[in-house]
Amino acid sequence: MREATGRPLVLAYHPLYRFYEGGSLTRRFRGLPERPDDWWSEDWVGSCTCANNAGPDGRAQGLSMVELPGVGSVTLSEIIEALPEEMVGARFAERWGPITGVLVKLLSPAGQVPLHAHPTREWAGLHLGSRFGKTEAWILLDTPGDGREPAYAGVGFAPGIDRDWFADAVRRHDNRSIRGTLHRTEVHPGEVYVAHAGVPHYLGPRISFIEVQEPSDHIVIPETDGADDAGATMGLGWERALDMIDYTGADVAATFARARQQPRVLRVSGASREVRLLHDDVLPYFDATALEVADEIDVSDGRFWIAIVASGTGSIDGDFGSQPVRRGQTFAVPASLPIRVRAGREAVRVIRCLGPAVA
Repeated sequence: MREATGRPLVLAYHPLYRFYEGGSLTRRFRGLPERPDDWWSEDWVGSCTCANNAGPDGRAQGLSMVELPGVGSVTLSEIIEALPEEMVGARFAERWGPITGVLVKLLSPAGQVPLHAHPTREWAGLHLGSRFGKTEAWILLDTPGDGREPAYAGVGFAPGIDRDWFADAVRRHDNRSIRGTLHRTEVHPGEVYVAHAGVPHYLGPRISFIEVQEPSDHIVIPETDGADDAGATMGLGWERALDMIDYTGADVAATFARARQQPRVLRVSGASREVRLLHDDVLPYFDATALEVADEIDVSDGRFWIAIVASGTGSIDGDFGSQPVRRGQTFAVPASLPIRVRAGREAVRVIRCLGPAVA
């Protein structure tokens, strides 16, 4: 296994059965045969996290499988547990254990995703027995909309919304009023947003993006028809589940100043550069950068990362040789593996998705 992990690990398409329809734009991005949107709407990339919901056959879902030459098919979790220093680094493993500390998905909802929210780490620790909440980032790939309206996001309450009013609207299933409580904006390819833990949000329609998040599947869904309150509240009931939400209101400028990220250049190497995609207040939860490669750039910072080739063609090179890459491919890169990303006939853009930094 140690020998087999001396190169980037190919992460295959890993669809999950979820509560909303989608997936067609993800399959197009991946270069897979096209088929209509369906309930296999999320592609969990390099996941060491189990989903809250089972698949239609009743089996647990969520853990990514990796094909290792000479070893066979194993979960990414098994590899990291067997080789923590090589895979995630000794310091990271000492702080967090043999885990990646991040969950990365490719998402493409077909319609509007219901308003929902996720807990902070503190709330998850108290009520869910989990050390992770779920702050999440959206790195937008494609935003065609559905032909009737453009793609959009709703984030954070406008001023004047209190818990009692909101709880009453939830119990009455007044979904139009519930959706109207959030600030809404059109979204475009290349933009990056963060929904901080506790902050309610929604998305849609026909939008494709990379989601980088804390490694959990904790969620409460206030916008519901009442058919599955247990599922919408993770079995907690509305009284407790609605305490998960941050009811702080802010004006639209302040809300999107926090949610809409402003990328900044970390380093330049020849005609290439690495750009950090997230604000500093997100980095205790996870990290994401973009390698914008017009010639070549080295990566040897000793951190585990999930690589998503967002555009272009090129290669990942190292002592293992050369691994051709193209748009839509995904890889796990061990912390112990220094690599060089090279552009091919065109520039290549690779998103690096990482767990929290260890000081």
